[in-house]
Amino acid sequence: MTRSRHQAAARPRRQRRTAALLGTVLFLVLAASGAAHAAWTTAASTATGSVTSGKVSIAQSDYDQLKFDYTTGSSTTTKPITITNGSVPAAYALTFSAVASPAALAGAVTVTTWPVTAAANCTASTTLPGNQTVVTWASATPLTGSLAANGFVVLCVRTAMSSTTMSTYAGGQVAVRLDLSAAVGTNWKAQAESVTVTQTVPDVSRPTSPTNLTATSTTDAAATLTWTAASDNVGVAIYRLYRDGERVGGDLAGRTYTDTGLNVGTTYVYTVDAVDAAGNFSDQSTPASVTTSPTPSATTWYRVKSGTLCVTGSTRTNGAVTVEACDETKATQLWKYEGTNSAFISSKDAPGLVWQRPTPGFKTIVVAVGDATEPGQQWSGDLVGNGVYRFTIGPNKNKPDCAYVPANTAGTALKVQPCAAAASQQFTLTAANG
Repeated sequence: MTRSRHQAAARPRRQRRTAALLGTVLFLVLAASGAAHAAWTTAASTATGSVTSGKVSIAQSDYDQLKFDYTTGSSTTTKPITITNGSVPAAYALTFSAVASPAALAGAVTVTTWPVTAAANCTASTTLPGNQTVVTWASATPLTGSLAANGFVVLCVRTAMSSTTMSTYAGGQVAVRLDLSAAVGTNWKAQAESVTVTQTVPDVSRPTSPTNLTATSTTDAAATLTWTAASDNVGVAIYRLYRDGERVGGDLAGRTYTDTGLNVGTTYVYTVDAVDAAGNFSDQSTPASVTTSPTPSATTWYRVKSGTLCVTGSTRTNGAVTVEACDETKATQLWKYEGTNSAFISSKDAPGLVWQRPTPGFKTIVVAVGDATEPGQQWSGDLVGNGVYRFTIGPNKNKPDCAYVPANTAGTALKVQPCAAAASQQFTLTAANG
């Protein structure tokens, strides 16, 4: 091999050694004069770096405080809303929207908004600064602004209704939604969760009283009453009827009612009032006095009462007529007065049996088979007071005997004695319902 070939073969090995040396020590000759040079004496390394990005976010607090019930004594509410930004400066937009019943109510509530330095500066007595924004719940006009990184703004929100508006929309309700968003440019956006609160206009106005309460018909056991409608700012829901101060008939949608199960020959005093859907009720109407027929009907079954007890009969001939606790399920307590001047007092549970005056020397009233020729079965019913009956029987019409109850105790038998103004001789006839 010639010298030149040896040199060519050795050159790559020298170049590899030279490259390796450059990784540790590098000499640089700067000028032909050789006056300056520089050297690196450390190992080479890769340059690194990082960028931490900010977060676009937006949040609110205290919007739920705007839940409110408007009344004539409290027609305005003032509450702070705090809007908080994330770590990137951003523009925000706050929008109110509403669903109301009736729909016009949303446009009847004035919403005034202005910024304050702190929530404590947003109170009912806070004076409007002059730069406030005035809208209604129906306007859906966005409130906009900018926030620094991690910044916040407090908005004072005042909502109000006039007394006229409250009267117009009594019973109404508006559900108000807050939508809040933030944006940086056109690509970075954030949306807060929507929040909804409800504001109501309670109906506190009372209906007027019904008028012209009148009994259109009466019988011995019932009275039918009618009245003229009451008026209300929202509307009357029901009427309530009272007999002698006690409610009868339940909730009445109409303006007429037939009251049944009344006592014969009795005067009752009725009143009626009106109630709206909010539960406001009117004063009671002018009273109406109604008196049932004093004559028992020959087709009606009655409970004959002595005080708190009801007269009951035996189901066997010559069984005693007694008193016991009233029980509407017992047919033995039902009697029919068949006649006007003198009549049978017939048993419903034991058909054909009637009251019979005792024979001389035996004073207990019994039931016996009805006999039109038997004078001891011919009773007269005399109205001696408001709803108070007295049952009389011969033999001496000038000095009749009367049925009476010796004691107000269950099981006591009815007897006869000379008629007198005694409570033990007084009975009421109450028509049985059904």
